[in-house]
Amino acid sequence: MGQERVYCSDLCLASGEPMLGTAVQVDVWLLLEYRPAWRRKAVDDNDLAPETLAWLRQQVGAFEASGRKVRPQLVRRPGRDDAGVAVFVAQDGCLGRLDVGDYRDLAGLNLTEAELEVVSEPHYFVCTNGQRDLCCARYGLPAWTRLQEAVGERAWQTTHVGGHRFAPNVLVLPQGALYGRVTEDSVAAFVETIEAGDLAKQFLRGRSMWPPEAQAAEALLEGASTLKAVHGEDVTFATASGEKTVRVRRASSPWKMIPSCGVTEPEDVFPFVSA
Repeated sequence: MGQERVYCSDLCLASGEPMLGTAVQVDVWLLLEYRPAWRRKAVDDNDLAPETLAWLRQQVGAFEASGRKVRPQLVRRPGRDDAGVAVFVAQDGCLGRLDVGDYRDLAGLNLTEAELEVVSEPHYFVCTNGQRDLCCARYGLPAWTRLQEAVGERAWQTTHVGGHRFAPNVLVLPQGALYGRVTEDSVAAFVETIEAGDLAKQFLRGRSMWPPEAQAAEALLEGASTLKAVHGEDVTFATASGEKTVRVRRASSPWKMIPSCGVTEPEDVFPFVSA
């Protein structure tokens, strides 16, 4: 008999590895609808016309010109009957949407200047790219199904967002927070918290526009906060009751973790732990 497959997210969950501070740092999320099957590196390897790929690279460059970190993603919503192509841009706590007839209508469009429809309700983007990592399809697809049942057309599938071992991973916009381990059984509680306007701290990896230290520190505060400064392990926030400083630190000894399915050798990671 063949050896039973071991999934990286199962190993990660069993280890108890903390997730705080693991969200990829992104200032601008640029999401382009693409309905066909995704390949391993879907944003670069797909069947989009060369002109569309060139346009996407131009948009990334235009946002990067202002010094911001940009992350392009492909998104889709299986069963969506609407014709056309949706484009989302998330930045500075805001989410904008643009719908065009087809990809050719994107030519000449500059998203840094375009007037987009403001999206205020939370939208949920679940990583389901099983070609990149098996866990993303194995656990992401059931989570997306439950999310679609809960919030309808506000639930989308997306390509790789980083951190396979924390699957199912869910990006919530315009909140700008990345969550992990949002299993299908936990979707109801997760959605209830997000829809109330709060961070779902049980599942939080971090608010992507902030550095790792701030991502981890925010989870230790009660109520809304705004990042003021990061000085080493000390992170200062503005809160309703004044400025507060939270100290965070990474583990002094490495955790040996398998980062992705198909990888056999563990890597050293230094998660944030209580200071």
